[in-house]
Amino acid sequence: MILFEVALFSSYTFIMYIYSKKEEELPIDDRLPTITLVIPMYNEEKVIKQKIENTALLNYPEERLEVILLDDYSTDDSDVVSTNTINENSLKARVVKNDGGKGKARGLNWIFSRINNDITVITDADALLKEDALLQVAKNFADPKIGGATGKIVILSDKARLSKSQEDSYRFYFDVWRQGESNISSVSVCNGPLMAFRTELLHKIKIDQNVYADDSDMLYKIIRLGYRVVYDKKTVVYERVPLTVKGRTIQKMKRINGLRRVYLNNLSFLGKGSFGKIIYPYALLTHIVSPLIVLLLTLLYPFIILKEPLYLVLLILLIIPKIGGLMLSFVTTQLIMNFSFLVPTGGSWEAVEDARYDLNLTNDK
Repeated sequence: MILFEVALFSSYTFIMYIYSKKEEELPIDDRLPTITLVIPMYNEEKVIKQKIENTALLNYPEERLEVILLDDYSTDDSDVVSTNTINENSLKARVVKNDGGKGKARGLNWIFSRINNDITVITDADALLKEDALLQVAKNFADPKIGGATGKIVILSDKARLSKSQEDSYRFYFDVWRQGESNISSVSVCNGPLMAFRTELLHKIKIDQNVYADDSDMLYKIIRLGYRVVYDKKTVVYERVPLTVKGRTIQKMKRINGLRRVYLNNLSFLGKGSFGKIIYPYALLTHIVSPLIVLLLTLLYPFIILKEPLYLVLLILLIIPKIGGLMLSFVTTQLIMNFSFLVPTGGSWEAVEDARYDLNLTNDK
């Protein structure tokens, strides 16, 4: 079982690393597409002011950009704070009340049919975009085969916190995997803090209202329409990491629970094209099979070392810098996957409260 885990992740990392080195050349298109930037919000009064101020600084022609803050029945002062901040920054934006039924998926399904610009970009209210993010992500759509694109997440927080150091270790490999997948065919996971799609394609799909991972649900529906969804490492979005282990665990469980449901809903992809023969099978193995094996190994480990004390040497790896942190992050994440069902998701998309704090972009320097 240990050999299976090593073979699974090392082989996928090696394959994706090789493909990630391939530089994809996009067609040259000097015409900037029109963009609608959608910011869904539910009780975001703690972070929405900074989000709007960040949006006002984005480098994209004002006449080609529409900004919509989609208010999903907030019960706090998100609406008031948003309106005041929009006026203070002279931003061309508007707050739109979700009239499609409570829930992020319902809200997005409703607003998509009311958007007519070339590209729709969805970004989280608690994430901040790099100044050139829209210019960068727009370049991908010069290729008519690309139906969507997602950006690179940079984690910002107190660097001394364990939750951030573990997330940084994971993000390094995440970037390699997604870039490799993107160059082969399409990514298997979409980064919700920043994703962009051709609006005409969003008119043809409907997000599953019971899937928490609305980002990846959209991804698979766009792929099903015959388009690629790519990873663009030059499109940068800054994300908060929860400040407590509890907060980070809840966030992971919600994401994993939704993502696994999306994977199981798309089993028909198996064996079809490069995505169905390489990328999707690995996604199933790493998110469905691997967590069960890690759980079993964890339960059996005490009995294994009683019989073969030599296996105690595995614990030594935990004290090796970087390797120990990566192993701890991997094992805890895999274990969490087995119990993600304990966190209810459904149509709920309430944020983890300890991820609500001001971001200082200088932390990334």
